[in-house]
Amino acid sequence: MSLIDKLSKYIKYRIDRVFNKGLLYQLMILVLIIVISLFIISVIMKILFNYPILEAFWDSLMQFIDIGNISAAEADIGFNGVVIIFLGVTFFGVCGWGLLIAMINNSLQERIKNLSNGNAFIMERNHSIILGYGEEVLTIISEFISGRAKKIVLLSETNPDEIKKRISFFPNYKRTNIVVREGNPSIFENLQMLNIERAHSVTIVNDDDVKSLKILLSLKKILKSASHIKKIDICILVNKKESIEIISSINDSDLFDIHIIYKYEILYKLIGQSITYTGLSSIYQELFDVSGIDIRIEYNNQNETFESLSSSYLNKREILIGLVYEDISEINKVKKIKKSLLIPNNDYIIKGKDKLVILYQKEENIQNIGTSIHMTDKIIYDHNVLLILDRKKENEIIKEISQYTEKEKIVKLYYEDIENAEIKKDFIASKIAENKISKIVLISETLETDIKAINILLIIRRIVKDHYDIPILSLMSSIENRNLIDSNDIRDFIVSGKLIGMLMATASNNSDLLYVFNDLLTKNGNDIIMVPYEKYFCNNDSMEFKKVYTELLTKNIVAIGVKHKSNIILNPKADDKVNRECEIIIIIDENIKK
Repeated sequence: MSLIDKLSKYIKYRIDRVFNKGLLYQLMILVLIIVISLFIISVIMKILFNYPILEAFWDSLMQFIDIGNISAAEADIGFNGVVIIFLGVTFFGVCGWGLLIAMINNSLQERIKNLSNGNAFIMERNHSIILGYGEEVLTIISEFISGRAKKIVLLSETNPDEIKKRISFFPNYKRTNIVVREGNPSIFENLQMLNIERAHSVTIVNDDDVKSLKILLSLKKILKSASHIKKIDICILVNKKESIEIISSINDSDLFDIHIIYKYEILYKLIGQSITYTGLSSIYQELFDVSGIDIRIEYNNQNETFESLSSSYLNKREILIGLVYEDISEINKVKKIKKSLLIPNNDYIIKGKDKLVILYQKEENIQNIGTSIHMTDKIIYDHNVLLILDRKKENEIIKEISQYTEKEKIVKLYYEDIENAEIKKDFIASKIAENKISKIVLISETLETDIKAINILLIIRRIVKDHYDIPILSLMSSIENRNLIDSNDIRDFIVSGKLIGMLMATASNNSDLLYVFNDLLTKNGNDIIMVPYEKYFCNNDSMEFKKVYTELLTKNIVAIGVKHKSNIILNPKADDKVNRECEIIIIIDENIKK
């Protein structure tokens, strides 16, 4: 390679390096090239036309800046060689201005891209941070918007334009400041740009628990090094049961509280409870949703009894459910606080430090939960269940569901059995008839089985419509697939990650509510159940809801709503009538087996 080639490559390399330093250096290079070019043109005009160098430089500069000057030059000196050179300078000026505009435009686009990619520091305070992406994330954002969150920051590896497009379909999304960044949330430097120590809450959603673990370790490091810090809540979605213990060990009570949500455990428990009580899934969905009927935590310093305070809340169309009970223990000099929902005795004196759990109506003109027009008059709690599932997930599903339904009453049917059947409709119908099935449960945990589950569900709906009056409860892996075949009938309810997203949004806004819902969805905790009116009020044909609530409270039972044949009413009015003919009281009981 010759010396000239080496020198040429070196100059090109240095120019490339300067251009990579940003717009300011690019402008400096452009101005330098323009000045040198105009000086060379001035020298040429001096040699060829004896044109004074300073005048030649000035006139060339004017032609470069104002391309309309060429007509004035032609009028002064006529069309000659100088004008031809000025024409070249004018063309050079057009290219120069175009290049300048292109450089500024590219710099702005690069800056916008850097902002989207998370290369700028977030200056927000009390913002809600979401790390990672999954179908639950869109539900979380939707719930945040409905809950009137002002600032949301999302960092994920998903294309920001795709996320923004989906968010744009949410009602009132413009009222919330939503920052969508592209980047790997498990990289420490990306998290440093989010102003974690000033955040209100952090929500972590990942398909890989290892990534979530890395994020937690990075968050802990950031918060430890922060000069000014407030304790924040971190809500994390866990996909594998064995990850719970590892993630729990990272919890640091001085820096943050970790709230772990194991997706399928909650969904299985919800399905298990809903097998016994048709419509219970719809009730949980209504409670998880931040709009409509909602639950809040508050304090009261009036030193009244639980019964007396409950009565005053009922007059405001609010229901006092119970208290957030804190069980404080110390293991290996580490203090642990376990929270749950407590229904105290009706003569319990409310203290100022007690956290009251209140069911209330967040919005007016709320539509009640509609039931099916095919609702039978016969109330059934002891069901024969047809469980359709993937053979690989059998043990975990049966373990959870059998806590609420006897194993002997569960008839298992695998996807492969249905696929091998020549006429699937007749095959499923025969299983229903042979085993006297009164409830069908369909489980799908992957996108692959979702397609099979959708096909089977459509067949089952046809069977039920033609011959039977059997409730169907389905679990879909994908929220989008769930939305494709969703039904407004509580007897054909589809559970999906949407409920998990709602629960995570609730936990991010108020962590105590997560403990309340966990208690309701735990076998050894309280349960939402449905009982016939006659079980407690066989001597009265009808009573006002306030009277029903007060009498049940003496048994440590809290009534939260009424189920009619046509609808379910949560938080009814105090003077609403409850009777034995078509209504069922919805209560919370400390032990479902009693």
